[in-house]
Amino acid sequence: MAVTSRGPEPAERAFWAWLGFWLQFVILGLLVVIGAFAASAAERSGDYVCGILLILGALVLAFLRLKQRFDGGPAGWREFLLVDDMTNLAVAIPLFTVIGLVGLFVAASWPYGSLHAAGLGLFVVSGIIVFLDIKRVFDRANSRSR
Repeated sequence: MAVTSRGPEPAERAFWAWLGFWLQFVILGLLVVIGAFAASAAERSGDYVCGILLILGALVLAFLRLKQRFDGGPAGWREFLLVDDMTNLAVAIPLFTVIGLVGLFVAASWPYGSLHAAGLGLFVVSGIIVFLDIKRVFDRANSRSR
């Protein structure tokens, strides 16, 4: 039997941690259902593609979160989404820049509809991730230098 140095958590804190963990899967499940409704309705150009991409994205994200939990990784979204050091930042910035540019090209290809909104959303989310990655890396570097 392995002995850990961590003491038992209060029951209330453990309940909220448990609820928070499973609530993210409920939200991702709702995104899968919304994607299925969007794909099945498919009235405008791009509705089917956006619905299927939402389904696939939510399923992959749920699988990765569950895998991270079973592997004993950190429980927070910040540790899941953002990088910690300069080496990974040098990979993340060009990657998300290309993803954001692809979003702009997709939005420019469809002047209206779901794919236009999805392309703009992809651009905005990629930009936010780049700036949050930069902030996290430099905040961690500043905290280590003190």
